[in-house]
Amino acid sequence: MYPEINIFSATLSSYSVMVALGLLAAGIVKIVFPMPGVEPSHREFVFFPACLGLFVGAKIPVLLSYGLRPEFVTHGKSMLGALLGAYLAVRLAKWRKGMHWVGGGDAYVLPISIGLAFGRVGCLLNGCCWGRNGLPVPAFEIAFHLAAFCVFVVLRRRRLLAGRWFPLYMLSYCVFRFAMEFLRTEPRVFLGLTVYHLLAMAGILVFSWELLSRRPLQETVGYAGSHAQ
Repeated sequence: MYPEINIFSATLSSYSVMVALGLLAAGIVKIVFPMPGVEPSHREFVFFPACLGLFVGAKIPVLLSYGLRPEFVTHGKSMLGALLGAYLAVRLAKWRKGMHWVGGGDAYVLPISIGLAFGRVGCLLNGCCWGRNGLPVPAFEIAFHLAAFCVFVVLRRRRLLAGRWFPLYMLSYCVFRFAMEFLRTEPRVFLGLTVYHLLAMAGILVFSWELLSRRPLQETVGYAGSHAQ
């Protein structure tokens, strides 16, 4: 474990460095892999409520697991909770505006997956989020997000399942996280399950329904037809 990194005689938190690199990588990927079939107004509408949901959702599972502690103001966050919070915030914002289009989340799947891969490298170096008996659970998450990134690059190239990327990614991640929680050391809160088990189960139900209820955008070059319901 390497919780600190020396860069030009400065000692920095390895976790903070990797999170910063993850944000940078996500921004680059967003530019390099645009989603032309998702209208700019939809991408912009998704962004702001999603950010609010990310911040709120990142804290709630930690508070439910450990209770209210002063250190959680600046430390302690859940990526599963953040992603679910972003989804719920966008859903709520669309409901309040009476909007029914889908596919806005497609533009963020590749940036999210590469960003989380970098972030989990920070966890690995910092020694946090490890599993029972010193099992390097963050390494498994890195592999998952990198694999997801590669899969969605292929889907993008082949113009497949447009409009379903975000629920497909989230369903896969919830299934993965449910399995990984048996290896982690989080507090058991109900029937031997963690808060993250329960969140993952809820996510599996919600995103399975999302996939079944959505029609994919027209699978043509340029992702035409981005108004699918």
